[in-house]
Amino acid sequence: MIKIVFTGPESSGKTTISQAIAQKYNFPIVEEYARKYLNRLNREYIYKDLIEIAKGQLKSEQKKSQNKIIVCDTNLQVLKIWSQIKYNQCDSFILDNQDPNCLYILCSPDFKWVYDPLRENKNNRDTLFKKYHEDLLKNKYDFKIIKGSHQKRMKSVSDLIEKII
Repeated sequence: MIKIVFTGPESSGKTTISQAIAQKYNFPIVEEYARKYLNRLNREYIYKDLIEIAKGQLKSEQKKSQNKIIVCDTNLQVLKIWSQIKYNQCDSFILDNQDPNCLYILCSPDFKWVYDPLRENKNNRDTLFKKYHEDLLKNKYDFKIIKGSHQKRMKSVSDLIEKII
């Protein structure tokens, strides 16, 4: 199975581009489990919630694992960075379940931040982008940075996928 994971800071276009790519190629998509989890939580989230989110994300990915290629609107790398920024620590479950066998698409936050009640980092997206980039480099993950307009991003990702398929 080939897993294409869209990663990066909030409001960097992960959901928009992952959905567009999944639709264009008729690939199954694994949506961001954190959004579903947090939207039904009737309180502020806490550190321990990140483990439950990680388990839900992995379960969602496993449900699609029989497919040749899947698209993921985020994965546990996002949870790792989020946990390190928010709580200055990360649970070993999240760290132990990082996936080195993906094609990561790192989305640049090179457009205006868009409000969403779940977003917390309006003013430090560039700093967060650097953290994602450093993490991908440090772990020697296969990745591509995309930036610019939606059309430019679609072309960049489509070119990569055409090489894969």
